[in-house]
Amino acid sequence: MIRFLLRLLWRSIIFLLGVIALIIIVQTLWPNDQNRLAIFAALLFTYSLMAYIVVPNLMRLFHVFSKPDRIPLYVTTVDGWPSDPVNLAIVARSQKQLERAMNNAGWYTADALTFRNGFRELISILFNRPYPEAPLSLLYLFDRPHDIGFEIPTNSANSARTRHHVRFWRLTRPRTESEHHKSHYHFWRRKLKQIIGIEKTIWIGAATEETHAVDIQWRTGRFTHGGSHESDKERDFIISTLKKSGHVANVSMSESGDEIKFRGQQFRTHYITDGRIKIVTLKPQLLPRKVSEDA
Repeated sequence: MIRFLLRLLWRSIIFLLGVIALIIIVQTLWPNDQNRLAIFAALLFTYSLMAYIVVPNLMRLFHVFSKPDRIPLYVTTVDGWPSDPVNLAIVARSQKQLERAMNNAGWYTADALTFRNGFRELISILFNRPYPEAPLSLLYLFDRPHDIGFEIPTNSANSARTRHHVRFWRLTRPRTESEHHKSHYHFWRRKLKQIIGIEKTIWIGAATEETHAVDIQWRTGRFTHGGSHESDKERDFIISTLKKSGHVANVSMSESGDEIKFRGQQFRTHYITDGRIKIVTLKPQLLPRKVSEDA
């Protein structure tokens, strides 16, 4: 219920911004037209219908019939559209070890996406107020939202406007019998079998940097954060912070692939990645050590 109310509030705000934008467009293009109100109503109706009903539901329908049998190159939005690239895996004994390592490396654990936290994030973005633990929007891998997220603000106010961020999904045995669920699981088991232990957990990550506060989802017209296209650079930044804090036992690379370029959810962002997954194994014992300022 809280998630529904949060989504309703966010979409209401976006709808209001869309209305303001349409008013400006109509007044600019038809300054003396007596039918400006009718033109505005038609444009508003068309935008709302396409962005919030037609396009999202067509994508949901597509995913009913399209079941992938390979590991995704990217995570998706709730509507099934491509979003951030999958580019990182971390092997840890537990979620607690993963969180401790990331925190000691300077990363804030993102708050859960609730109505209250979502409103705090909106205030942080609009007024540039500190909120380094702002929640991350829900993205999906293996047909479920991320389990945990981390971030580092990249502005002096420590607000949610711009930030490094990464989402992680724990690799777990599939609960359904569908073939595409099984294939994802066994793909990763085979890929990481050389470093998997009985007591270890594997966390699949999608890392990008949000470089500006507002962008537009090119498929739906909704507003969202704007990101850098250099996803591999963000992946390597995460690994470097873990190395500096002394938590990395080993870094390996999945099979090399061709360079991949694809459009993310933002209007201006084309992600470019080398097609590789870097696999980080954390040290068995973690020391409460943080990165020095001059490191």
